[in-house]
Amino acid sequence: MKIVEQDLKKGIVVVKIQSYDDCWHLYNIIEPGDYISGYTYRSVQQAGDKIRKKKGEKERVYLKIRVTDKEFHEFTNRLRIRGMIVEGSEEKAYHTFNIEPDMEIMIEKEWKDVHLKRLKEALKKHPKLCVLAIDDEVATIAIIHEYGIEEIANIKLNRKGKMYDGNEEKNYGEILSKVASLELPLVIIGPGFEKENFVQYARGKLKNYIVESTAHAGMVGIKEAIKRGIIEKIDEKNRVAKEMRVVEKILEEIAKNGLVAYGKEEVEKAIEMGAVEKLVILNSMVRKEEELLKKAEEMKASIIMVSDLHEGGEKLASLGGVAALLRFQLS
Repeated sequence: MKIVEQDLKKGIVVVKIQSYDDCWHLYNIIEPGDYISGYTYRSVQQAGDKIRKKKGEKERVYLKIRVTDKEFHEFTNRLRIRGMIVEGSEEKAYHTFNIEPDMEIMIEKEWKDVHLKRLKEALKKHPKLCVLAIDDEVATIAIIHEYGIEEIANIKLNRKGKMYDGNEEKNYGEILSKVASLELPLVIIGPGFEKENFVQYARGKLKNYIVESTAHAGMVGIKEAIKRGIIEKIDEKNRVAKEMRVVEKILEEIAKNGLVAYGKEEVEKAIEMGAVEKLVILNSMVRKEEELLKKAEEMKASIIMVSDLHEGGEKLASLGGVAALLRFQLS
């Protein structure tokens, strides 16, 4: 993402979207009540016209809307921002901005520290990763996005007894073709020797990759790799891995009755006592828990926002959506 213009006194930031991951960041920045301006496509009826343009025929217009709701479709990377038109043609009608790369939009809002932190993070480059989890039966290929894990393919490895029935070239060739086409750093994981066999086959054709052992293949193995920090060996700044690991840390502390608080009431108590080192909260709860975040920041606690769209977010939601790692045990 690129900042084209910024005037925080007026609450204005103009950004240019450069990737689909930028759409995910904007989903977490833009909230109902904010204003969005930019060029968009809309079926427009001119003053005095009795007949609208044919269905599907749209014009490029500049509009400003007051946001009412938003949708992020994680595996199509589509961000849709809907609101009432306040400037431009057909004021008070509703319009949906379909946000995508190369668009430039103006955001007007009350910018809080949590929004500016997310915006600053969006300006950094966060390369995606590809993970290949393979055993002697199936190869699972997934992409680690900033917002979650996307399963790309499951390729069955055809065997006859303990030997390939002439299918090594076909199977490994298909796997190599798919991972190479993604042009991403690659983590190869799994139990046994199948991962090493694949690396031997692909030697000279793979560049940026690491190989690590896991107890499982498939999506279970990929989640295991994230929990163990294997993914972070190739990208220390990967957001999903960090979020899932902090949630796992919370669960570990709960299991041993350690330095942790969870649920709004218990976390509020920990904040009042000055015990919070890290406050962990679901993205979807940030807006309604602004006072909680403000108090945590005042006591120098770090804030970690977790996506609702991956397993770590689901686990945090089961704990009430907010938890804290503590400096000392609550009495």
